[in-house]
Amino acid sequence: MPPTNSAQTDHILQNSARGFLIPGLGEQQQENGNWFGGRLGNSKKNGDGIVTSNNINGKGGVPIGGKFKAKAAAFSSSSSSSSSSSSSSSSADTTRSRSERERMLLEWDQRSNYRTDLADAGPGRVSSFPVSLFVNTNNHAKPGSSGTSSSSSSSSSSGSLSSSSLSQQLSSSGAGSGNAGAGASKYVPVTAVILSWKRKEGVKAVVAHLRKYPFIQEILIWNNSPDVVLSTHDFADRSTSSSSSQWYPNSNRTDSSTGTTPPPPPSNSWPSITVFNSVANLHDFSKYTTCTLAKYDHCYIQDDDWINLSMDSMYAVMVDNPASLITSTLPAMHAQQRSWTFQNPQLGLHTGFSWLGTGSFMPKRAVFKFMMQLGGSNLWKERVQLADLFFALWRNQYPIVLSHALAPLDQSSSWSGRIDQWSVVYEHMTDAMFRLTTVLSGTGVVHGSPHRVGAKADFVADEESPSFRDRHTRSSCSNDKCLFQTNVDMFPSPESIKWHPDSQQLQQQHQHRDIIQAHEARYKSLNYPKPDFVAMHTYHYAVDQDLSTCWQSFHALEKGSFFGLWFILPLLDLGERARSIEVWSTYENTLAVLVKHMAVKASVDGTNWMTCTGKTERATGSIRIKDLRCTDVGRKIGIQLDTRGIQFLRFEMKEPTTAPIEICGIRVGDMLL
Repeated sequence: MPPTNSAQTDHILQNSARGFLIPGLGEQQQENGNWFGGRLGNSKKNGDGIVTSNNINGKGGVPIGGKFKAKAAAFSSSSSSSSSSSSSSSSADTTRSRSERERMLLEWDQRSNYRTDLADAGPGRVSSFPVSLFVNTNNHAKPGSSGTSSSSSSSSSSGSLSSSSLSQQLSSSGAGSGNAGAGASKYVPVTAVILSWKRKEGVKAVVAHLRKYPFIQEILIWNNSPDVVLSTHDFADRSTSSSSSQWYPNSNRTDSSTGTTPPPPPSNSWPSITVFNSVANLHDFSKYTTCTLAKYDHCYIQDDDWINLSMDSMYAVMVDNPASLITSTLPAMHAQQRSWTFQNPQLGLHTGFSWLGTGSFMPKRAVFKFMMQLGGSNLWKERVQLADLFFALWRNQYPIVLSHALAPLDQSSSWSGRIDQWSVVYEHMTDAMFRLTTVLSGTGVVHGSPHRVGAKADFVADEESPSFRDRHTRSSCSNDKCLFQTNVDMFPSPESIKWHPDSQQLQQQHQHRDIIQAHEARYKSLNYPKPDFVAMHTYHYAVDQDLSTCWQSFHALEKGSFFGLWFILPLLDLGERARSIEVWSTYENTLAVLVKHMAVKASVDGTNWMTCTGKTERATGSIRIKDLRCTDVGRKIGIQLDTRGIQFLRFEMKEPTTAPIEICGIRVGDMLL
């Protein structure tokens, strides 16, 4: 529901990330009545333009939600007219203008951050990864583990790619990568850790969804509520249409774009399920203790009040970055988290914060290291229970964050609804940074140290590769078949601001939010996008299958700047239009620049690039590149490379632009993104 007073509205408009309860704080942190994360976030499609479902059918159809382009123009017009109105304007007109502006911003915030179309998207979502990649997984289990019979799958998911040639291609391409061992595939199995809190139906829905993904080979459920008892019998096979409807109420409806009924959750035998019923609420700490029990070397962690519709995308990023923390969050929260990055080369400090409860991949060894850090500290129980506020920062690494809309489930029984959540966040983050800075600086390591002598070795680390400036993956595509990439970052880099409060100041104030907020303010005094810009032009709008929403680069592009796509699997069959690409924009200057100064490049591995040629022509609101061909060792080929398919496409500027560009959608062959 909308804000109830002007003071609250002013606060929201100044910083939309603080206008909603925080996903991932404690167990599940969305209060059902909260205006942004609760009732509005869980609302159904209505007649006022808040529509998140798409009906682009791959044939150039007009998407649902076309009102939003007009709303954006109205928003800008409202802002402009408000700033230029004469002093003779009536108070009533000003109030109406302000109210309309606030309403439109709330709608854009809703659209950019939440997917309320789970009933449409959830049941039809299946993994792109072939089941055969994960059939023999015992060699990835921890030493001494005998594995389980559930790790051998007998059939593939409906709709998954399962050809033996594709499996062989993927397996061989990952030889020697990651932590799977020499000669093994980099496509390793994962243990899912689900934190449950008083929402039995929510955790059932999460389990039913995760069972669609063959890389999830084990599911560990930690139930933090002594008032609720869970059993493995609660998660029996739900592959029948009647039981799938229980978790996805509208799964029996016909998809309007394809004329088919979405398949029910598949009958998969691969994930073994173990349930732990806690006698007390251990809050976030239980995520990490449960991960240490995992059979496999990587954990996927999430709470029970979200459905992650970008599982394949996140897994693909994890496969290429097996040592990193991969997280998924709302665009508004991502904008906030970017001001929570901290660097100081003299201290060897390079870290950032991210929430974990909406879906995160991490190596199990990072969790063991965190447990060692906790063991060497003197954190009291209440601090340890909120371990999420320490884990990412104490890794002393920047997390890889995908920013896109999320799909909320029931978010009642909120813990944070009963506390001053932002006070808790800032207090714990300040404490985490105080301890990290103290240990890295070597000050206070004997007398008054918050950590044991010798603890510095637990926190010192070289920055992960690729470095922050070389990470270009921003968001998943809405169909979870690709990821959106660009080297044009709308936010200032961590190197822009140095974290250097002296240790005495930190020790005196580490119970307060002042220092972190001052750090935020320094970031946001730079060329930092406003909340309304993030809501209207966030990254995933370029690939959300809706031409009425658009990503805007915020900055003008330099020579060599690019945007592009990373496909989850190689492009082997693009249909009748396999050699054509189309890019949409409502900006005339963007289309002109793309026609004149854009080079199309393709890659199999993301490292070695081929320049593509084709005939570029203008269309209404788009450019089309026909007869696309790429150069590979002097010979002309199509976008398909023998048995290897293109996995990366890049649209690169040959000359700088004078203004930001806008991208509303991309079509590659018959795949509309």
